[in-house]
Amino acid sequence: MDAMNISVEVEECGFFEGYTLQRFVIITAFSVISLFGVLANMLLMAVFWRTLPSSVYLACLASMDMLICLTYLLLFGVDAGFVYLRDKTLFFLYHRYIVPIFFIAKTVQFAIPFLLILITLERYVWTSGEKTRQIFAPVFNDKGRCITVSILVNLSAMIRLPVLFATEVKQYPNCHDYFRSESVSPAEWASESHAYYVFDFHVITAVQTCFPFFVLLILNMIIIQRLIAQKREHTYAMVKPRLSGVALNKAFVENQSGPLPENFVLLEVASEVMRETLIKRSTRGKRSQLRNAIYTMLAIVMSYLVCNGVHIFLTFLERTDDVFSLLYDSDDPNQSSNFYIALSDTVSICYMVSSAIRILIYAKCNTKLRNEISDYLRDRKSVPTENDS
Repeated sequence: MDAMNISVEVEECGFFEGYTLQRFVIITAFSVISLFGVLANMLLMAVFWRTLPSSVYLACLASMDMLICLTYLLLFGVDAGFVYLRDKTLFFLYHRYIVPIFFIAKTVQFAIPFLLILITLERYVWTSGEKTRQIFAPVFNDKGRCITVSILVNLSAMIRLPVLFATEVKQYPNCHDYFRSESVSPAEWASESHAYYVFDFHVITAVQTCFPFFVLLILNMIIIQRLIAQKREHTYAMVKPRLSGVALNKAFVENQSGPLPENFVLLEVASEVMRETLIKRSTRGKRSQLRNAIYTMLAIVMSYLVCNGVHIFLTFLERTDDVFSLLYDSDDPNQSSNFYIALSDTVSICYMVSSAIRILIYAKCNTKLRNEISDYLRDRKSVPTENDS
């Protein structure tokens, strides 16, 4: 009889993820990183705002990265706070806003890879021939960029809209533990609908994860291949006139009946040295440009692969838990296992970190943007000085 009462009481309590000191410290540390990501991406938004509408893609990406970092802070940082610190106010506020914030996170998470495709496709067009640039001109002019971004954001919100209705906060008034008296759970219709299962797992996984990754990989490989070809053509174009000039000078020397003037010889030697220096600088600059393009591709594609690869693995385990039984405690089916907690934390951290460090990737791989950020910060510092004077 006592066992039955315990069973009933457990069933009346909501879903729960415990926090050890180690997990609390880890989530708190990454919450600080997410706060840095919010501020860093707000800085990028301000920098890109100055060059709108030509920079609308990058401004939109910075906005989405900022939202990813902000939603991480609200969903996981606050969760760690009220569970480990036993803060009832945070617990109450968390369950008031979690559903719309979760929807925003899912929408932005869906839109980011397609925005990266648009940005990469524009780079692809820049390296293409005149005919290709003319075909894509209506898409990648100022008006076209604004239209494509608007379509992308609206479509992403529409496709992920079911999440808003498939997630709900359930209340358990008979639970003795206040911090399990409310819990976020799938709505009843979502749990019972096979169509929603197919849409949420198979369709979203294919559209959000597999398709963008292969498109990004292929486009970036083509861009790098074209950069290599352009580097070779540019080097040959500079060397060819030099070789022709040497041949002409040789013929000129052979036709001379007497010794060449000393000034002419010095001028010729200086000219050759300058040409050598220019070729080396050009080659070094092209090599640096190519290396930066490779680093950018690796940073974008690999971070995307890691985030979505771990996410697919987690989703697969969630859908097949009745087979593997790895995600929930064997004694309490409403309590997550340590493995499930660690894996879900890893997925969230991967997405957040990839968005938070975007400014570092830009600063490392894009000299022009690095200078724009420095100019913006310098201008902001000079404003108070001008006001004081």
